[in-house]
Amino acid sequence: MAKPDFEYGGFEEQRRIKRRRRNRIALPIVMLLCMLAALVSIAIYDYHTMRSDALVLSKGVVINLQSRIETEMDAFLGRVPAIVQLSRDLLAAEQDRQLQRQLAESLGISTLNNTAQLTAFFIGTADGHFLMVRRYSAAGTSGLETKLIRPSATDSSELEIELTRRGEDGGIAAREIKPWDQYDPRKRPWYQGAIDRQGIFWTDVYPFFTGQTAGVTASMPLLDETGTPQGVIGVDVALDSISHFLASLSIGKTGFALIVDGEGRLIAHPHAEPTQKDSAGKLRLTLVDDLDDPLITRAFDRNRIEGHGRRDFALDGRRYISSSSSLSHLLNRDWSVLVVVPEDDFVGFVVDNVGKTLLLGMAVIALAALLVAFLIREGLRADRAALDILERVAELDAQGEAFGRLAASTAESGNWTDVQSLAQVTEAVAQATGVNRVSIWHLQEDESALLCIDCFDRDAAGHTQGSRLDGTEHRLLIDALKYGDAVAAVDAAGDPRSAPVFHHYLGPVGCRALLAAPIRVGDIVTGMIWLEDAATRSAWTAQTSHFLHAIANLLALHRWAPEMSAATPTLGEPPAPAATGQRASPLGLSKALDTSLDRQRAAAFTARLVERTGSAIPQTPVFDRLAVMVIRFTDPTVLAGPAGSDRQETMVAHLLRELQSAATRIGIAYLKFLSDRAIASVDPDTPPEQGLAQITEFAIAARTLCETALGGDRSRLPFRIGIDFGPAIGGLVGHEHPLFELWGEAVQTATTMANTGLPGGIQTTETVYLALRDRFLFQLRGHHYAERVGEFSTYLLEGRL
Repeated sequence: MAKPDFEYGGFEEQRRIKRRRRNRIALPIVMLLCMLAALVSIAIYDYHTMRSDALVLSKGVVINLQSRIETEMDAFLGRVPAIVQLSRDLLAAEQDRQLQRQLAESLGISTLNNTAQLTAFFIGTADGHFLMVRRYSAAGTSGLETKLIRPSATDSSELEIELTRRGEDGGIAAREIKPWDQYDPRKRPWYQGAIDRQGIFWTDVYPFFTGQTAGVTASMPLLDETGTPQGVIGVDVALDSISHFLASLSIGKTGFALIVDGEGRLIAHPHAEPTQKDSAGKLRLTLVDDLDDPLITRAFDRNRIEGHGRRDFALDGRRYISSSSSLSHLLNRDWSVLVVVPEDDFVGFVVDNVGKTLLLGMAVIALAALLVAFLIREGLRADRAALDILERVAELDAQGEAFGRLAASTAESGNWTDVQSLAQVTEAVAQATGVNRVSIWHLQEDESALLCIDCFDRDAAGHTQGSRLDGTEHRLLIDALKYGDAVAAVDAAGDPRSAPVFHHYLGPVGCRALLAAPIRVGDIVTGMIWLEDAATRSAWTAQTSHFLHAIANLLALHRWAPEMSAATPTLGEPPAPAATGQRASPLGLSKALDTSLDRQRAAAFTARLVERTGSAIPQTPVFDRLAVMVIRFTDPTVLAGPAGSDRQETMVAHLLRELQSAATRIGIAYLKFLSDRAIASVDPDTPPEQGLAQITEFAIAARTLCETALGGDRSRLPFRIGIDFGPAIGGLVGHEHPLFELWGEAVQTATTMANTGLPGGIQTTETVYLALRDRFLFQLRGHHYAERVGEFSTYLLEGRL
């Protein structure tokens, strides 16, 4: 329900309370937001600071890790040249070839037993002889095997191989002689490289056939006293131990390190196999591309293009730290150490710490928010109580003003029996209570009907009268008011006492709540006053109910009910004629107003007709009171579409057929379709009031047909209906096939009503309302100007009473 207006002082107090309410809500919320903003700002600052520090530390960690790997490589390979040189010096001191061979075998056995990274010790001579001591493992046994290529015992011009195997205890386990396998040490890279270098020589990494792993060979020339090369001594170093060492490193959570050469060959990897077979079955080194790892490929490509150093990059939305360093100072080979670790492994704890800080801060803010909510709730409760008091004072002031206006009206007129005084009553009550509509009803003595004496619509600022509700259908409401004090229904449709009123009267005008108070003269209920409201409410206030009872008692005290009963014509009785030329008022209770307005319109139309034709006797029939209905279709595309689910008939054909069927059933003699309009009227010989009732019934039927056929949103229904009851001209038009046609003011006015109506609604003129208000429910819509008649009201036809 709308609240009554405050006085100036009340407005000031209300504004002050509302400002205080805004401050009560806004200031704590702003403080909470500031706290939240400060917390987030601190978290962001801590995150960036801690992340930056963590990345700086990560740089040191990676550098230290690379240094450790280099140290391990140096420890792994750095001793090898010294071992080779020492062995060479010992062998060079022995000139006897047989003793030199025995010494070389003893040196090989001792070196392999004491140096785990070595897999073979060998010496090749300038005459093609070869001795190698190597590790072996077969059939669950392991030990050392000596391979000797020497001249054959049977033919000194031929070479043979002597294989001697020793167990773990050093004893000879087996010895056999085999044919020469065409192995010539002088053609091997380790031999030629040492002769060319004349010093320690490291081969490129290559796959070891015996151990199926990758390795390198370190060799050095064996010289005589004159410096002439007598052969080459060397050792094989397997690199699988380096891979095991890399696998043991802990680099963040998921980081790793590997060693590659400049051609992308894998030297050592914590998990991948260092060798694999090609398509021909030949053993080869594993390449970076063989790993199918985009992370390693990206790190290697950046190292190859940009050189050694730290290279951070992003891949698949994740950032990585990559660093590379060279091992060329250890082996004189283009080997590099690559370290790759996700950035999250170093800075992930930053996110966790910041998240925990935010969580704790949010918990504090949540507690503060609860406290703020409690304070706001208590403050708003106090403000709401203050506003309720102000509103109650305003209601009392408005109701006091209403009583004052009613008292002044009584002093002027002496009673409230005239229509103007009753109109002031409904207006004053509506203003005081803020409801949408206020109506005063008369209960006939036999309780057969309720007649609306006056109804004021506050939104439309207009009055309607004459609505009639059947007493039998509304018996529960009448009995409730006869034997009780009031009917207070916040949901009129759900209250059995007011459900018929909602169906016939409240619902069509958009109201849903009803408060009705009886007007008692003695013990007899002679009428009632209603408050009708469209707002959703939980209950009618006691103060509003008391005020309505006071108004009802005032109406009864001024002996309004008996005089109103005398002033209200009995249904079916002819009304008293109005004075000639008197203008009808929409507040009048007499049906004589109908005749007055009809005569004015007919006279004005005849005058215009005489002025334009120059004759007082028209050549075509003129009908003073003819009912005309016009349907205007506002969307032509809808009419062109299909109708129904079978889609066999267009919409316009369907509507034409249904409207013609309804016209035949109701008795509509004239129905024409012109472009986007349909015009309907009755036989001119039909009594005017009967014809108007038929046209109105046809309009309601046409609205139902169109709603069913066109459907959709009621606010967007593509049709509007207008009805007028006034002067028109009719006659036969045409020579060979003459047709009866209608035109004139009633047709034009009905067309205007249709053009200016609401979608899916029926808009009528005041003459229609005055003639049918006791049979149909109308709602005031607006006003229309007629030439030589002036302005009169227009109404929306909601339904039957």
